[in-house]
Parts: sequence; C-alpha cells; structure tokens
Amino acid sequence: MSSDKKFYKWFYDHIHSHYYNLLMIWCFFPFGGEKKVRNELISVVDFKKNDKILDMCCGTGNTTFAIAGKTKDSVSISGIDLSDGQIKIARNNNRFPKVNFQVMDATKTKYLNGEFDKVIIPHALHEMKKDFRIRVLKEANRILKKAGSITVLEMDNPPRLSTRILIGFIWFYWFPFNFETPTRRDMLKHGLKEEVIEADFKNVSKINMFNGVFQIVQGIK
Repeated sequence: MSSDKKFYKWFYDHIHSHYYNLLMIWCFFPFGGEKKVRNELISVVDFKKNDKILDMCCGTGNTTFAIAGKTKDSVSISGIDLSDGQIKIARNNNRFPKVNFQVMDATKTKYLNGEFDKVIIPHALHEMKKDFRIRVLKEANRILKKAGSITVLEMDNPPRLSTRILIGFIWFYWFPFNFETPTRRDMLKHGLKEEVIEADFKNVSKINMFNGVFQIVQGIK
C-alpha cells in the first residue's frame, strides 16, 4: 500500500470517521441540508429496476442510503471504501436489506469485469492525486457492463467570487493543514469531465448545480 493510501486509511479510520457525519451536516447546511443536497445530486441518475449499483468510495454510506431510499429496494447496492472506520459506521447505520458495505481499495477492487450497471463516486476524487483519480475511474470502467454508466458527484469552482469566499470559509479551505486543498485544486485545474474522458468513457457530460458549487459528471462505458 502506498504512503498516500496508508495516510488516508489511518486518518479516516482513527480521526475523520468519528466526526465525518457531523461535518457533512455543517457543510450541506447552507444548501438546505444534507438530505436535500444528496437527493438532488442523485436525481439526475436514471435508476432502473434490478440495477446492480456500486457506490465507490462510499464513506459512511450517506449517498448509498439516499440511493436506497429513492429506489425502494428495486436495486442492489454495494458500497466500498478503503477505511475500516467509515465502513463500520455505514454498516451500523444500514437499514436496507439490499445494501451491503465492504472495505476495498477503489483503485483495485475484487469485482469481475462488467459486474455493475452503474457506478457512483460521491465527493471523493478531490481527495486524490491525479494518478489515483484516473486509476479509480479506469477501475470503474472495468467493472461496468457494456453501456453501463458512471456518475461522479463533486465540488466545483463557483463563478461568483462571493460564493467562492463563502464556500471556502464553510468548507475550511482556509485551514492550513487541509490536505485536500492541493488535490482539489489539481482536480479543478485538469477538469473532472476531461479526466472521465481520459478514463475511456464516452458521451461524457457535466451538470452544474447549486450555483456552480457542485458538479455532476456522467459518462457511458
């Protein structure tokens, strides 16, 4: 395991997982609350009955649960994350019979080629260096069925200066030890849509939501 992955795993296992859900309440509060934001972000995904879905880098499972609530057990959902601490919380909070969580490396999963109809990656790629982002996206491509879809939910760079300042304050961009700052800037510099294309997805599109604070990038295998 690389030093980057070791640090991520240690930090999320022993520190971040303990306050992550409280942090999400704080971060999404200005937009109407976490539940509203997650539901609106997944509203662009066309879920179909009997879909097999992977929530890649699922964290504590809040997007997984939003999908499960919307689909009403008509699909099966797997959530994976590198952090044991995050997955433990997700499992403890799981009330859905067709949802399961596993500790797994998103750059090299244990799934077969073409196993899933849809892959969702919620608010995780901005924490990674570019080579890891591309590896995760290419792994998503590998485990998707032909014509399967990827949906990446991420932060964006709002066009209005006042919005950027507000978001920077709320999301702790000013914090000197925020390890996400360089990777977030790098993701925005290279362009998430362009990186999804680089991972060999077709018909890639981008949707801006909440005045450009969030972006949704979708593509087809």
